Amino acid sequence: MTDDRPLFSDADASSGFRKSEPLAAGSTWKLMIVDDQEDVHSMTRLVLDDFTFEGRGLTFLSAFSGAEARQQIMEHPDTAVVLLDVVMESNQAGLDVARFIRNEACNQLTRIILRTGQPGQAPERTVVTELDINDYKQKTELTVQKLFTTVTTAIRSYRDLLFIEEGRRSMHLLALSVAHQVRNRTVAIAGFANLLLRKARDKGSVDTYIRTILDESVRLEEMVTAVNDYARIEAPRPEPLRLDELLEEARQKAEQRARHLEKELEWQADVLPLQVMADPVQFTRLLDALVDNAIDFCRDGRAVVRIHVFSHGEGCGFVVEDQGTGIPDDDLPHIFDPFFTRKSNGAGMGLSIARKVAEEHQWDIRVDNAPEGGVRVEVLMPAHCGEPTPAADVGNA
Repeated sequence: MTDDRPLFSDADASSGFRKSEPLAAGSTWKLMIVDDQEDVHSMTRLVLDDFTFEGRGLTFLSAFSGAEARQQIMEHPDTAVVLLDVVMESNQAGLDVARFIRNEACNQLTRIILRTGQPGQAPERTVVTELDINDYKQKTELTVQKLFTTVTTAIRSYRDLLFIEEGRRSMHLLALSVAHQVRNRTVAIAGFANLLLRKARDKGSVDTYIRTILDESVRLEEMVTAVNDYARIEAPRPEPLRLDELLEEARQKAEQRARHLEKELEWQADVLPLQVMADPVQFTRLLDALVDNAIDFCRDGRAVVRIHVFSHGEGCGFVVEDQGTGIPDDDLPHIFDPFFTRKSNGAGMGLSIARKVAEEHQWDIRVDNAPEGGVRVEVLMPAHCGEPTPAADVGNA
């Protein structure tokens, strides 16, 4: 077989094998072939039989329908590459599998390569724009060399993502470990400072010093808690959420915070009843961070918080505005930096947490001064937004 010969044509014969034959565990890259034609599986295995990358060969997994593919990806989450047909039991079966891998299996590492013999069913521009896939190939254009190149590039990308994920996991564990150790020390400092405060005979400067120790230990504890919250933000597990319901919960918590700070809250909301795919815990953290920031930097004890929800194309977004003191121009480049704050008693992690949540969901977050004063934060969710399902409306009636 020559390298420039098309792999899949009417002359291709089926060899009829249906089951994968994995090599030694841990020594190979897993490659899943998802196609309803047996000859496609046979030819792909034949061509890639001697494929190696960094000394590791391939373990072939086969699925002949979208349903089989979904089951396989759950059983083999460490699959490096999926060669995915579009038209199987339905015209959109492959696209549904791609959505399942990213949104329901929450697998952002596996590389997805669409292979289709009917490009009209899934136009390349539309698919690449709307779905998180990594390559798009027409079967009639795929040669031996192109398949080798495509699989090599995909596995290299998967390997690099594994390195990044491992580094992130190590930093996550380091942050949790440091937070635990620092917290133990702050508990001891606060405990002994309280003992000194009760036993101190001189109520002059000694009393002031001890109270300073207590105040600083409380602030350090708050910083450790913020770092701990930041470190615990992992890959999201998206599910359908109602934006209007999430914002109503945010309003209730904002009222409690405003009362605690002895501030008057004015909540102005322009909310569309949209549904968004997001991790509920992380989305709540993002909202809380933005609203808390708006309340903390209000003027004259009156916190004005404006919420605006909008749709755009296939996605949606929301804006949180305040009428507070705004951000000095020199500070704007640093607002997402951990521990950067102008609050006298703040940890400086709120916007860092908000940005990390947005990044984990592959959203955009923008912060700037509003033209009329205060701060404007815009969060753009480029996909997975839409009208709530009828069932959701009935359930909330």
